[in-house]
Amino acid sequence: MSEHEDDQFEEYSGPSKSQVKREMHALQELGKRICELPKKQLKTLPLSATMIEAVAEWDRIKKNEAKRRHLQYVGRVMRSEDIEAVKLAIDKQDPSSEEYNRVLHQQEKWRDRLITEGKDALSEFCEQFEVSDIQHLRQLIRNAAKEHEEKLANPDAAQAKMGKSAARKLFLFIKTFYPS
Repeated sequence: MSEHEDDQFEEYSGPSKSQVKREMHALQELGKRICELPKKQLKTLPLSATMIEAVAEWDRIKKNEAKRRHLQYVGRVMRSEDIEAVKLAIDKQDPSSEEYNRVLHQQEKWRDRLITEGKDALSEFCEQFEVSDIQHLRQLIRNAAKEHEEKLANPDAAQAKMGKSAARKLFLFIKTFYPS
């Protein structure tokens, strides 16, 4: 065989047709997951205008076959999206994901540090997150620390007191500094 004939039989090193199909189905599944998200969560995702229109159209379609065809369209639109950023944003909102739990634990650690460590933790938190309402944060920390001391002194009375605790209010304040 000549060198020219050898060139004809070189193997294609790109993805197989099956691999491309699996990737397209994965994009359709991600698109379906996005389409089924509540509108409030949908607003936090980094999506293009075309994708937002496709999701809005999904809500108007009622027939199963039309939904299936529309999912194929959504999969095509997903090709132009930043898939990793979208997946990360969805995982931050999904309580079963590792990313959601990681962020939740960070927030809980900050709450506990602010209650127990005092001014050092407060200045570090304000520096890291650029807090504008420091006075409100100090008040929340004081209330949570006072409540924490009461719970340690009298655990039975603390359980009788139900409702929104000061530590919970502090946690909700901390949560506002994390992108959702």
